[in-house]
Amino acid sequence: MTTLNRWDPLRDLLNFQEKLNRLAHRHSEERCALTGPSWGPSVDVLETPDSYIFRVDLPGVGKEQINIEVRGSRLIIQGERSVPDEPPIAAYHNVECKTGCFQRSFSLPGLVNVDDAKATYVDGVLEIVLPKAQEFGRAGVTVVCLG
Repeated sequence: MTTLNRWDPLRDLLNFQEKLNRLAHRHSEERCALTGPSWGPSVDVLETPDSYIFRVDLPGVGKEQINIEVRGSRLIIQGERSVPDEPPIAAYHNVECKTGCFQRSFSLPGLVNVDDAKATYVDGVLEIVLPKAQEFGRAGVTVVCLG
């Protein structure tokens, strides 16, 4: 008797994307590099006439746990959501909230002025604003500070 499995191209694409995220994560913090990203936050990318805006859902992540960098023409957002402290007698009945390391990396759609980049973190939503520019800012790695 032969069992047929239904092909789900979306599931295959998502699995492939997760594998790519794991490969890209090799250059992140040492602790997270050993285990690879365990989840990926949702990100909206918007373009206005003056800037590129990235909105990242990061509920439960402290802003000190978030690292934002522009490396050449790539935006890299990484960090970690810790496992909450639970009473020793607690037992989970269901676990859906992801914890551990995360990293998302994006090719910037155009030239940006990293010197004027801004990042804010309010109510679990990280917003990164990268103003458009005629030329790239300083070469190398630029860290975008939350503020």
